[in-house]
Order: sequence, then C-alpha cells, then structure tokens
Amino acid sequence: MKEDLSLEYLKAIQEYGNISHAANALFVSQPYLSTFIKSLETKLGAELVNRQVTPLTLTYAGELYISYMADIQTIYERMERDLEAITELKKGRLTIGVNPILAAHTLYDFLPQFMKKYPGIEIQLEEGTANELETLMLQNKIDISINMLPIKNTGLIYEKLYEEDFYLVIPKGHIYFEENYKEVRHIPFHPSKLNHEKFILLKPGLGLRRLTDQIFEEYKIKPIIILETNNIENAFRLANEGVGMTIVPECVITRDQLHVDSNLYTMGNPTYKNQIVISYKKDTELSPVASAFLQFTKKRYMQF
Repeated sequence: MKEDLSLEYLKAIQEYGNISHAANALFVSQPYLSTFIKSLETKLGAELVNRQVTPLTLTYAGELYISYMADIQTIYERMERDLEAITELKKGRLTIGVNPILAAHTLYDFLPQFMKKYPGIEIQLEEGTANELETLMLQNKIDISINMLPIKNTGLIYEKLYEEDFYLVIPKGHIYFEENYKEVRHIPFHPSKLNHEKFILLKPGLGLRRLTDQIFEEYKIKPIIILETNNIENAFRLANEGVGMTIVPECVITRDQLHVDSNLYTMGNPTYKNQIVISYKKDTELSPVASAFLQFTKKRYMQF
C-alpha cells in the first residue's frame, strides 16, 4: 500500500489550527499543503477543513475521514504483521486431504510433530475417498493430500513417501487355507484361482479399492462381492471370522496388532505394494505453509 499522508496532514491542521503552522511542523511548504488538501477535498467531493473560523477546524466530514483512515492504517499495519508471520510460518492455515485408512494408520506419524514445530498454523483435515479428495484439490479446497496410488487425475502430481505390502486374507475353513502356515508368505497358487470367490471389499472410490480392482483386472478375477465397507479394519475382521476373503495393507495388521487366524499372502510379480504419496495440484505454486508441510513430511519418511 502506497504511503498515504492525508491522515498525517489533516491531523496536523487539526492540531495547529493554521495551514502555515501545520506545514512547518510537517516540513512542507504552505502552498503545497493547501494544494494537497484542496485536491483531496475535490477527489472526495466533501469539504474537510472549515476555513470560515480561526483557528481552523475540521468539518464533520474531515473528522469522519480521519476516523476511517486511522482504522484503515491500523488494519493495514496488522495485515503487514500477519503477512510477515505467514512468511515466517508463525501463522497460517493448511487444509490437508487424507484417505480414511491413512488418517487412522499414518497421520499420527508426522502431523503431531509438524503442529509442534509450527504451533501458529491452523490445521484443517478433509477425509474422503480418492475421488472426493482429487476433486477438492482441483477446486482449490484442499492445499495438499496424503493418499495412495493410483492417482487418476492428470491435473495432480505426487511425491512418494513410503510403501508397504498388501495382504490377501484367506480365512480358516476356506479351500485355500493352510493350517500349517502362520507367517506371511507369497501366494502359493496362481491368483486367477480366486475367480468367483467371495470377497469383502472397500467401497468404490476409495484408494485401496482402486488398487484391488487393478489386481482383479490383471488376473481376470471376477469376485463375488458379498459386502462393501468404508472401514478397512471392518473388512479384515469380517474376513478373519470367515465371512469371505479381503485384501488389506500391512499397516492395518501390524500397527493395530490385530489377532490373525487367517493366512496372509503377498501377491504379484513384482509384489504389489501400497504406495503412500503426498499429492498436490499441478502447475500451481504451493503456499509457504503447504511447501513446509511437504518438505517436513518427506524428510520424516526419509529417516526410515
């Protein structure tokens, strides 16, 4: 904002009651100050100085102008302080989109530490399906997102954080269940044999369901979907009780230390991995806060 001297000039006239004395105090010439005030009055369409009295006083319009300009100056100074705080990451807002699975199993790995490092940053979370998060990001309603591959929209780019195994869960009593194997191992038969088997799957649109569908497509598996759920722990527990098979990421079992009665198999050649990424809008400069979050999160996972 260009410096506005009108407030200072009018306050000097109000204080000294005389153009010449006010000009001396302001270190400007008397003709310059008179011309400045007349130009301001013409621009505003209102008389600011009552020249009919001695000493000079401000009109009601002049007093109102000083009041508003003082408020504007205060707001502008506060804005400058806030912008400086934002630039130095002392203040700001960050809206993070996150996959529900990652909200439960990954977010706590880094978000508390980020909030501790930047206590003045206001964090807002948006949890949703992969489809929902991608749409919100393209609409600029999310600054940055933690999700999993695949990402379908070409308007987004991503950077990898980490990866983990996927497990095919085969419950007790199933024809392919092997009692003697308690440890995780690679699937001992061709996955095409899972065709027309009963599955519990996440609902369409969720990131894990996208990858599950890719696996089925690659091996020409047409599952009998007996249940769909938004909750991956629910899918695992139902499968573990024999309701059907499912596919879950490693973190669901290892981090929750769930009791496992089923066989757990990795799949694919190379083995399918759950790839966790941080994504943001393509061809858009990240805000200082979002950029700091990106670098902080990537650095966090480089330690492992």
